[in-house]
Amino acid sequence: MANRLKGHCAIITGGATGMGITMARLFVEEGARVVILDINESAGAQAIAQLREISADTQFFPVDVTNQNSVQLSIASAAVFLEDCVNILVNNAGVVTFGNIEQTSSDDWDLTMAVNAKGTFLCSQAVLPYMRNGGGAIINMGSVAAVVGIPQMAAYCAAKAAVVGLTKQMAVSYAAENIRVNCLCPGTVADTNMGRKILGTDLSPEVQGKRLQKYPIGRFGNPDEIAQAALFLASDEASFVVGASLAVDGGMTAL
Repeated sequence: MANRLKGHCAIITGGATGMGITMARLFVEEGARVVILDINESAGAQAIAQLREISADTQFFPVDVTNQNSVQLSIASAAVFLEDCVNILVNNAGVVTFGNIEQTSSDDWDLTMAVNAKGTFLCSQAVLPYMRNGGGAIINMGSVAAVVGIPQMAAYCAAKAAVVGLTKQMAVSYAAENIRVNCLCPGTVADTNMGRKILGTDLSPEVQGKRLQKYPIGRFGNPDEIAQAALFLASDEASFVVGASLAVDGGMTAL
């Protein structure tokens, strides 16, 4: 099915690499006007060059999702480019740190919570006034780490659990205004910077085998599979999906 997002305007944070650029490319292919926001300006420039091979109607703006002034400025710039048409927000920006609570530094805790949880809050807060013009869809990026305990990922588990809780609260707050808020909870996606960091913490065959055993499908995910799930939640096909936490995890959380 083509043009599933025709007439839609999307903002994707963390859109310069990994799942973010994969989502952006798919959204553009499906007819959306897309703005990507990212703290990495060089990666953003490269990403927008790729997207403009598909459509000229794309733009990049730098953002620090942990800083309210930066978020407000970037969202306002995106809205100007999109002519005040903002009906999709994907809160994809995220970081991961490692360690149990005894090993996690206060700085790592603060950074992980700030990017994953506070960033979702700030970007959603900045976008809502534009969505009130005609409704829209907000997609927050959770994780299987939000619902299961994962060794050596104390701060990340806590941050993503906060995102899932915030999603539910936002969903019930804004559904009556035709603003649908949902959450994607991916399992390990190997071919991304974050996936490589997670898998790279221990490359021994024994540990890698144990990790794969957690996935009934027998493999890790890929960015295209997450992007397709985001496309569904962003599209009108998901018009009755509100407050969901959609696991896209190869059965990992079904065990």
